[in-house]
Amino acid sequence: MSDWLRYEWEWEQSPITIQVDMQYWQLLPTLGYSHLIYIACAPRNSYSESFSRVEEKSLAALYDALLDTLQGSSLHVGLVEASALRQYYFYADDPSLLNKASALCRAEPKLRTTYGQVEEPNYATYYRFLFPDDAKLQSVENAEYIQKVSREGGDLTLVRRVEMLMAFPSFEGRESYIRDLPKIGLSVGVTETAEHPTHPFRVTVRGYSTLLLPDLNRCTARAIRAAAVYDGMLEGLDADFVEKH
Repeated sequence: MSDWLRYEWEWEQSPITIQVDMQYWQLLPTLGYSHLIYIACAPRNSYSESFSRVEEKSLAALYDALLDTLQGSSLHVGLVEASALRQYYFYADDPSLLNKASALCRAEPKLRTTYGQVEEPNYATYYRFLFPDDAKLQSVENAEYIQKVSREGGDLTLVRRVEMLMAFPSFEGRESYIRDLPKIGLSVGVTETAEHPTHPFRVTVRGYSTLLLPDLNRCTARAIRAAAVYDGMLEGLDADFVEKH
């Protein structure tokens, strides 16, 4: 059964949306599908910044054809969407399956398509790019938090203080993290010890960001990735409320 997650991120400083089938997190190494097949689609005009309506229809038709053709012989693990790009990722046990995919791409006159195949015994594209680490996964909660603020009439565009509650399994880990904060542009707030079975040592850290999703994602990613060195995690997020005028 598929378990698709959709989240927004940045790639080469441009916004993208990633969809990944989470069911393969544990299954993938057991299935033997080690050949990555990738298909990229772009507007026919290389200067276009987005797909036209006609190209959108062609995209949908090509995607459906790829799924129909590769189904049963491959695993569709993810896709990337940008304003002028779609990329589809499949793992196959037979690299010659690319011939069927490439035939469909060459027959599509309204899009620029590129495609290829590479052997990935460690499934690097899935685990390192598509599947979300804690920082990427937080982007889903960030989007929900932003929607809540917007519903309440908050302004999203102004920079304001953002507070993040970080939790650690050890006192030493928390203290080392606190010493690292100036390096990543964050400051320390309140420390506390809570009743928690694995992460009782807490610290509130402060940063500054708008509540536009790319900005907030960058802020939380800095805090999360620095904390991961000490097995820390983000437990909660709050930001100053700025009313929209």
